[in-house]
Amino acid sequence: MESRRSSGLHERLRAGFAHELHEQRTRPIWLAGALRSLPKKLFRAGQVARLAVVRRAACPRPDARLRVCDRAVQAVASRFHGREWAVHAGAAKAGRPLEDSARSHVGGHEVRLTFLFLLSLCGCSKFLPPKDRVIALTGATLIDGAGGDPKSDALIIIRNGHIDAVARVNEISIPNGAEQISLVGKTVIPGLIDAHAHVERWATQRYIAWGVTTVRDLHGQTDTVLQLRSQMNLGSIIGPRMFSAGAMIDGMPTTYPNAVGVSTPDEARRAVDQHAVAGADYLKVYTKITPDLLRPLLDEAEKLRLPVAAHLGKTDALTAARAGVVSIEHMAGVVQAATGDATYSYAHSNFLTGWTVEEKGWAALDSATVARTAQALAQTKVTIVPTLVLHDMLARLDNPILLSRPGMEDVPDNAQSVRSVPSLVRRTGWHAADFDAFRRSRRRQDQFVREFKRAGGAIAAGTDAANQLLIPGYSMHEEMALLVAAGLTPLEAITAATRRGAQLLHADSLGMIAPGKVADLVVLNGNPAGNIGATRNISMVMIRGRMIRPDSLRATWK
Repeated sequence: MESRRSSGLHERLRAGFAHELHEQRTRPIWLAGALRSLPKKLFRAGQVARLAVVRRAACPRPDARLRVCDRAVQAVASRFHGREWAVHAGAAKAGRPLEDSARSHVGGHEVRLTFLFLLSLCGCSKFLPPKDRVIALTGATLIDGAGGDPKSDALIIIRNGHIDAVARVNEISIPNGAEQISLVGKTVIPGLIDAHAHVERWATQRYIAWGVTTVRDLHGQTDTVLQLRSQMNLGSIIGPRMFSAGAMIDGMPTTYPNAVGVSTPDEARRAVDQHAVAGADYLKVYTKITPDLLRPLLDEAEKLRLPVAAHLGKTDALTAARAGVVSIEHMAGVVQAATGDATYSYAHSNFLTGWTVEEKGWAALDSATVARTAQALAQTKVTIVPTLVLHDMLARLDNPILLSRPGMEDVPDNAQSVRSVPSLVRRTGWHAADFDAFRRSRRRQDQFVREFKRAGGAIAAGTDAANQLLIPGYSMHEEMALLVAAGLTPLEAITAATRRGAQLLHADSLGMIAPGKVADLVVLNGNPAGNIGATRNISMVMIRGRMIRPDSLRATWK
């Protein structure tokens, strides 16, 4: 790599891959081997590299003076030279935060700070943090996302889109000129993080209205979702902060036409390279990826510092976790890991057949087997994104009332991805006996979540919205309620929907309300510590230091 300027990767690589990204063609060149280390002149003296292992349980505390909390960029060439560099704010403005310091910077992801300047010139920065503005939130009960008990009579000072101080009222002075907002009788929690989403443009404001300030998008047409990511992250449209995997990587033939199909180890490595060039934050592998494809893919992804999420089918959960995936989506592959039965792998030659067989397979597991498998997976330090709301909705897909349940009023009539339930039922061929089997499996799925948590495993809340019956934003609240029903406490469910999601993204300035963090938070009219349903009663949402009332957003789309 010649430099780390806004132009990104070396033009030799970009020119060679541009048409291939569009046509999904590949050529035999390893991106990791082509990159060169970053010039020292790009970094200020004394800079400290802070790239932690993605699975690490806790992130290092950010330097409060800089209030720059993102992870560092570790140069891909460090595997040759052992060097690690950080990308942070310039020394001359060290006291000022980045516009949004929660963006991840992994190998292959461009540092786009130059775009912020361009946005300011063209007047498109309407949703960026307010400059030179101090806000004092006073009197609320605070649930900070760390997992501890709520703190009453809290004072939260926000400066330039970041949290400057957290204390009790009268413990510290409110800065002169600060805008004071009384939140007496209300509860403040961190902005919610949907750790498994499929973001559509119509849904962006819906996420904010329901308190979701960050999403981890795990499949879409690569150029489309990365464009949407840039628009939201740079503030040109109202929406949550977005981390994206681009198009998922699948075996051949692919389950979906816009997936990237691979059939050999070399093709798997090249698919990783193409995602890195495109600027993906993450990779997602899908059900037809076999162990012999997963291992070289993970090897290349590790060199490029791209974390890999896995919706498994032909690879069981323990094999994938031990190989190095950072998260297992939907608890896929757990039944196969528990039984060792290759029938589940064979069934995933067809997606719907594989899902049906595996979903029914949960009901056949006994309690001891579920506990043993959960403990084994917890030991690998993999994160589970169970998406219980997905399993719950599919088990009740034959119930027409779900199309008129609370939250559906925010879904446009033409949003077929959410509303097209009859067509999905016809396509799957599921009947009453299938739905009965799915409902019987729910007990074991809940037990797995409970046992995994008891064994010390990390759980991040995700929804799979916007798929059938899964409402962008609202389904996060359904997921938290289902996590509580499975055995988590309300505070643990909130942590799964905030801090755990931030840790999974390795975005250490998100997920908590603490000094140095980005000012993403949700103001509730009730206290969810005693009743998780209180998270649905939202008064206001703050993202990047801007306070928004959900009703004002809804007025724009109704």
